[in-house]
Amino acid sequence: MAEPVMGPVTTILIGALLIAAGLFFASRIAPWMGIIFAIAGVATILVGMIMLFGLAHEKK
Repeated sequence: MAEPVMGPVTTILIGALLIAAGLFFASRIAPWMGIIFAIAGVATILVGMIMLFGLAHEKK
């Protein structure tokens, strides 16, 4: 069984991947798609950070 901290870390990494995909799409294919991917990536990273803070407060 994975540690509970792996969920938020995976979420943050997926957000970084979405931002990278957004940069690729913005420079190569469609700027509007890049903007959407970048916004989704930032939102995903924020969710991962909130999950990490929730775990930190839960362990006290």
